[in-house]
Formats: sequence, C-alpha cells, structure tokens
Amino acid sequence: MSLAWLAANKKKGLQEVFSWKTVDFDYPSHQARDLARAHGQFHPPDVLPLGLERVDDRLFITLPRWKKGVPASLTTVNLNSGQRSPLLKPYPDWAWHNGDCNGITSVFRVALDECGRLWAIDSGVVELVTSVKRACPPQILVFDTKTDKLLFQYKIPMGQVPAGSLFTNIAVEVMDTCQDTFAYVSDVFRYGIVVFSLRNNRSWRVEHPYFYPDPLKSRYDIDNIKFTWNDGIFGITMSPRDVTGRRYLFFHPLSSFREFHIDTLMLKNETFAKRADEMMKLLGEERRVDRGHAAGSSMDRNGVLFYNLVSLSAVGCWNSRLPHYPETQGIVEMNNTTLSFPNDLKVDKEPIQRLWVLSNRLHKYLYSKLDPSDVNFRVMTMPVDEAVKGTPCEDSFVLPPRRTGKCYGS
Repeated sequence: MSLAWLAANKKKGLQEVFSWKTVDFDYPSHQARDLARAHGQFHPPDVLPLGLERVDDRLFITLPRWKKGVPASLTTVNLNSGQRSPLLKPYPDWAWHNGDCNGITSVFRVALDECGRLWAIDSGVVELVTSVKRACPPQILVFDTKTDKLLFQYKIPMGQVPAGSLFTNIAVEVMDTCQDTFAYVSDVFRYGIVVFSLRNNRSWRVEHPYFYPDPLKSRYDIDNIKFTWNDGIFGITMSPRDVTGRRYLFFHPLSSFREFHIDTLMLKNETFAKRADEMMKLLGEERRVDRGHAAGSSMDRNGVLFYNLVSLSAVGCWNSRLPHYPETQGIVEMNNTTLSFPNDLKVDKEPIQRLWVLSNRLHKYLYSKLDPSDVNFRVMTMPVDEAVKGTPCEDSFVLPPRRTGKCYGS
C-alpha cells in the first residue's frame, strides 16, 4: 500500500497499512539470517513490534528485547513499498544492534520533533518477561532523519535510575531553536519523569503521586486473559502552544482511568521541577470511561488527544478544549480483531495530519501464545479529521446537560 493510495482512498475508519503473522528482518543474506537463527539471535516467536512513528515516507517501528531472540530494536519500513508484510530494516544499520552499550539495546518508543530529528529512549533493559535485567544504562539517542546520522547521545545518570526502572516513552518540546529542546522520558515501573535539556546536556528527575498507578484499576481482563499490572506513568504527549505560548505535557498511568497535565515551564526549570506539586493538574474529577486503561497517546495541532484503550480494543479521543468527563470522550474505532491490544499511537507532523496505530496482542504474547498462522501485528492509519467525525471530539460537539444535575464548568 502506497502513500498515494492512502491519500486517494475515501474509506472511513482505520485503514490497515501493514500486517504480520510473524516479523522478519532485512538481513544482508539468507546465510546471515540462518546463522542468526542457529545462534538464537533471531527467534521469530520472541519478536514483538511495539512502538511507531511516521517520518515522511518511512515508518519507524520499535521492537523491545522482551526475550532473547530479537536481533534489532529500532527499524524502518517504506510506506511506498507496496508490500503487506515488509521486512524490517534495522536503523540506522545492523552495526547499531550488536549488543554494544554504545549502540542500541532495547527501544520501546520514539518521537519525531519539528526539526526532523528522531528521539529514541533506549531502556537498556532486556529479557523483561522474566525480570528487569539491565544490560546497559538507559540513554537518549537523537538521529537526523535526513542523513540517518547520530546527532546526540546522552546516558541518563544512574542516580536518576532507581533499581527496577523502565523507561518506555519520550515526548519532545522544541523551543525557539532546535538546540533549545527538552525531552521528557517516563519511568513506568518507578513512577517518575526524567527531564533532559539538550542545550545544557543535563537531566533531572521529577516524581509525583499522579505518576503512580491506581491500585483499584490494576486488574485487566482481555480476551479472557486475566492479569494484574501496576504500571504507572505511561502515555505522555505534548500539547500545541496555547494563546500565551505555553505548552503542557499530558500524561496518564496505564493502570488508571484518569488524565493529567502539567505546564512544562515548571518541568524545564530544575529548581521549580523539584517542587512542581501544585502545577500537576488532574483533568476532571471523573474517570475516562469504564475499563479505560489507556496506553500510547498523541495530540494533534487542534488539541485533540488520541489514546489507545487496551482493555476495550479501541482508540479513543478527547478534545482538550472540553471538560474531561466520560461524556466528552469519543471512540474513534473499536475492533477486537484489528485492535487487539492497541499499543502505540502517533499523530504525524504532516501538513494534513494522520493518526497511526500499532496493535500487537501483547497480552497473548506475555501470558498465552501468539498463533503464527494468524495476523498478530497491525499498523493502521486514518486522517485525524475523519477520526473525530461523529464523536464528541469534533469542534461542533455540544455539551449535553450532566445527569448529575450539575452544569458544565460549575
């Protein structure tokens, strides 16, 4: 499927771009692939695509090293390849994925900034299925997507990495110049954010109770697979600038039904960030929706927040100009087959923005078994203006009276 086809196709709903039963890689030769399999470096049942980002005519796909047989953790596919299940090309090349701590170890998610740079948070953690095994220090890697050259590499100081930490998401804020950029990295297991200043080559850690999971929302039941997760701050994304020029970091724990945000002015000052308690805002006193565990999230230029609802096999949305109530939350699409554990989600930076979703049946990968004869991994997309149609996320949505008898804004 090509970008031209996507632009011309008028079908409503999420359109499937890629799908895989099992994932394969673009090895330099058949012999290299066979050798990797013989040595356990590539074991297809171990491989799980998780994160994505669209950059021009390429899609970046991450593959954390949950298990041993994952040969590359950051890859690309060409959106104009015309292939339904393309081989994944290691990024920037194979040499970066050889187990060296100066290379790439285990990337969960990436983010593209306005300067054409790809920011990757490398957790440094491997074999996560059995324990948090730290093979390398966590690091931030920044690549020029025009040249595919490394621009910057920053090892997060171990004093900001409590035992058991797992860094899984990254959001980026460009200020007046590309050099004046901040990155925000979420620690899902030890409930913190690491703030990194590119100009100062320095980072600091922020912790807050809002980063913690809700113990009453830690039970999951997906496809009759029941499990308990105490995952904290998970989905993070930047807002567009408001009329005063400020931006906000929107965030939520995975094991929670609530959404929060903070003015990044507080986070970007190391002194203020340590006492940013009063700036952390709960958006509304009510939950998102029933079974509203939200994974990846992303916000478009109009301030519409999109998020994956893993327990509902759905993609949701909320217009940030409205109060945060269950009634103002929309469902973009719900499908137990194509959206079986929708994991990552991005709104791209193209002039006409599109929503991109990756689903990967993570619950079956971890607690059951993926069927290699069935499609397990999908990448889907649709324009954001189509995604909000018929939902409360449309600008034309009129707030109904609250059933509690209270007025909105009271």
